[in-house]
Amino acid sequence: MTMKRLTIGLAGLALLAGLHGPAWADEAPAPKPEVTWAQESSTIVNPSQNTDLDAWESYKGRFTTPSEDQHLTDPILNGAIDLHAHFGPDVYSRQWDAFEIAKLARERGMRGLVFKNHWTESAGTAYLVRKYDDVPGFEAFGGLALNVPEGGINPQAVRYFAEVEGGYARIVWMPTHDSEHEVKYLKENRPYVIVSRDGVLVPQVLEVLDLIKQYNLTLATGHVSPEEMLQIVAEAKKRGIERIVLTHPDMGPMFTDPTIDQLKQAIALGGYVEVAASNLLGRTRAQFVEMIRTLGPDHVFIASDSGLTGSHNHADALVLSIRILREAGFSEAELDKMFRKNPAFLVGLP
Repeated sequence: MTMKRLTIGLAGLALLAGLHGPAWADEAPAPKPEVTWAQESSTIVNPSQNTDLDAWESYKGRFTTPSEDQHLTDPILNGAIDLHAHFGPDVYSRQWDAFEIAKLARERGMRGLVFKNHWTESAGTAYLVRKYDDVPGFEAFGGLALNVPEGGINPQAVRYFAEVEGGYARIVWMPTHDSEHEVKYLKENRPYVIVSRDGVLVPQVLEVLDLIKQYNLTLATGHVSPEEMLQIVAEAKKRGIERIVLTHPDMGPMFTDPTIDQLKQAIALGGYVEVAASNLLGRTRAQFVEMIRTLGPDHVFIASDSGLTGSHNHADALVLSIRILREAGFSEAELDKMFRKNPAFLVGLP
C-alpha cells in the first residue's frame, strides 16, 4: 500500500512537472556569447547635399557619334594584351559590348584583355566571354574598381571578385572616378571614397592589399593623389605584391598627376606606368613620348582605355599607338615589352 501511494505520488509530481515545466524553467536563460564586430568607419564620405549625384552623370549624352572600324593591323598587335578595356552595357554610352570587343580583338591577333567597369566587377563578364563568344585561347580577365557602388575600399567586394567562378579576376583598382582626389579637384558635391586620413592610409586599404596578395591579384592605383599613390605602392611592396599598375599618370590634374621623380620612386618599388592610347593620339603625344623615353620601356605599358562611343576600337587604338612609338624611334623589342611582355606579366601570364 505504501509503495502504491509512493508510485501515485511520483506520478502526480511528474504530471505537475509536465503541466508547469521543470523546476528550472522559471530561471533566466543562460546568456548567449556576445558577438562583436570591428568598428571601422566607412571609407565613403557623403556630402550633406548631393547636388552632383554620381560621377557618370557628366558623361551622359556627351558621346553619340560612333567611330568606324579602320581594320588596322601590326605585327606587334599579334599577342598584345590590353589591360584597360571598357565595355557595354554601362551607365553611359559605350560603343561595344564585351562580346564584340573580345571577338574583334581575337580576330586581330590579340592575346587578351582586361575588361574594366568603374561601377561593378567584371570577372563574371570574362567568364561568359570565354564560354560563349567563340574566342578559343583568348585570355579575357576581369577588374574591380573600388568606387562608391562597390562600397568604397571594401574587402568583401574584393573577396567576392576574387572567388567568382572561373578564376578570371585580375586587377583591383583603388578608387577611380569616385576618389577623394578627383571629386575635390572637380569641386563636386557627391559621395567620394577616401584611401587616407590625415596622411595615413586607412586600415581598409591595408586589408585590401593583403587580399590582393592572398589571391595573387594585380593592384592598380586608381585616381588617387600622387602622395597616396606612393604610400599605396610602398605598402604593396612590403606585402610582397609584385604586379602593380600606376594608373595612367599625367592624364590630367583630376587623375593622379605625379612628377617624374615620383614616378621613378614608384617604379623603384615595382610599379609599371600605364600610358593610355588617347594620350599618344592627341595633343599630348610629345609629352607622353618623352615620359616613356625618360622612364624607359621596361616599366611602361600601353593600354587602349577605349570603349566610349566615338573612340577608336581597342585594336585600332593600340595599332595607332604602336605606329606613333615606332616613328618616335622605339625599337621592335621595346614595343614588344610595352604591348606584349609587360602586360602579360601584369596579368600573371608567361
